[in-house]
Amino acid sequence: MRYETTIAFRHLKARKKRSLSVVTWLAVIGVALGVAALVGGFSITTGFEAAFREKVLGVTSHLFVREYGLRFTEYRAVEARIGEVPGVVATSPMTFNEAMLSGKDGTAGAVIKGLTPAQARRVLAVGDYMQSGTLEALDAPAEEGVDGILLGVELARMLGVEAGDLITVVSPMRRVEGDRWSARPDSPSSKPFRVRGVFAAGFHEYDTRLAYMSLPVAQRFFGLGDAIFGIEVAVTDPLHAGKVADAVRDDLGEDAFSVLDWRRQNRNLFASLTYQRIAILVVLSVMVVLASCNVACMLIMLVLERTRDIAILKAMGARDGSILRIFVFEGLAIGVMGTAIGLALAFVFCEGLLANGIALDPKVYGIARLPVIFDPLDYAMAAAGALVITFAAAIVPALRGAHFHPVDGLREVHG
Repeated sequence: MRYETTIAFRHLKARKKRSLSVVTWLAVIGVALGVAALVGGFSITTGFEAAFREKVLGVTSHLFVREYGLRFTEYRAVEARIGEVPGVVATSPMTFNEAMLSGKDGTAGAVIKGLTPAQARRVLAVGDYMQSGTLEALDAPAEEGVDGILLGVELARMLGVEAGDLITVVSPMRRVEGDRWSARPDSPSSKPFRVRGVFAAGFHEYDTRLAYMSLPVAQRFFGLGDAIFGIEVAVTDPLHAGKVADAVRDDLGEDAFSVLDWRRQNRNLFASLTYQRIAILVVLSVMVVLASCNVACMLIMLVLERTRDIAILKAMGARDGSILRIFVFEGLAIGVMGTAIGLALAFVFCEGLLANGIALDPKVYGIARLPVIFDPLDYAMAAAGALVITFAAAIVPALRGAHFHPVDGLREVHG
């Protein structure tokens, strides 16, 4: 071990004691708390992003393809072309309409998606979210002329219904004719439906606003004829859905079709999560910076206290670089100890959150529990950032000590 390192660690210890001084411990604790807060914040924001991504991909397809215009009737040929694009796993046509639903306990607005269960199961995870009934129940024959519908769990609660009950669905009094909407006096404005099942996606917006019908029933009820709203597409790797979207867009032609990946379909949600993560990073990084200022102040005090030692070392032939390294080593030692303790505290904190859990209001946060995810990259970034900041904080005091003239130091010692 070089003598600079030995001297640096001696400076950090209390005089006449082998343990670290109180001032050193305060500096270490400051860095540790800053790192722990930074890693904890990262773990929570990463958990939120992963939780929202999981919920969104459960009811939102990896890609969504829509033809410009009101009527999309040649979708079967388009599905075939999409299926030939590398990376595409499955496709599912769907309709998308708003309606009013009326049950025993009240009325609520909803978005009704028409789909083909066999195809939708390969594209969406909604079949795995069923609390009662099955997705395939939508294909069951109508009972006494009453078709089936699936409801989100909160939507069913608001209506006061469960599987097997009847509800009334009221549709807008219009239909698509050519490239425009028109009144539809030939179709009823309302119709009873049998609740064939209830699903819980775990995302408040979907559970309170979403319902499913079979594709033919939705087309007939909303007066769409053989038209659909768009095609949902599943890809091999959702994280690279953007590249597949570009390939599909190139094949179909961007002037005729809109192709959106799941991030662009939910860009407002994920943009808000990104801004939230940046804000947390900035605020918590300030804590680390303040802790590093504490380190800098401590080292400046140490330089002033060790004037005699610096003078003696320089009189013995120590170069400015050696004095510089002594105080830089001291700053890095505080940074390393504080970072290690901070990472350990963050790990214990996050483990406690995972073990006990914190309930959230789904109406506000969209999910019921506080999500926490351990990401090694978050730990590495926090550790690297803390070490860089403490290193930078040690530079100014170290330069002051390195440029201290031995004659001045000895003059101060002897008055």
